[in-house]
Amino acid sequence: MPASTPILTRKKIGQYCYDKLTGTFMGFLIGMSATSLVAQFFETKSIRNLWGLTAKKTIVDKNTFAYLEWFISLVIVFIVFEIFTNYIKIYLDKQLPLLKIQLLRWAIKHDLPGMSKNARLLLNRKSVSMFAAMQHGTKAALDKFSKK
Repeated sequence: MPASTPILTRKKIGQYCYDKLTGTFMGFLIGMSATSLVAQFFETKSIRNLWGLTAKKTIVDKNTFAYLEWFISLVIVFIVFEIFTNYIKIYLDKQLPLLKIQLLRWAIKHDLPGMSKNARLLLNRKSVSMFAAMQHGTKAALDKFSKK
């Protein structure tokens, strides 16, 4: 007998996306913003600072600047990733059921199910009318060209 394959459910997919958002993606965003941290303290020779003559920051080689950006972003991403996985994610996991209940209450209070049903009906009517118009235009074009 073949091994049973895991069934993908909405809950599992949602949990996976939530894990990636709270861990990896947030670490990535923080790391990308950390590269600007290096630019606050160091700069390279360029035409903006007359090749280092008018620089107000410490001048470093372009390769050194790139290595500093890489190293700082790596260290900060590691620290942020550890903070997220060990503290913030645990806090969010505890608070998520309460947030779901509050979101559901807000949706019911503002009649989101009714609004989405009305929007779906309106969209369906517009798509039907667009299809009818396209069909009529195609038929008119075919009739026009078939008479020639």
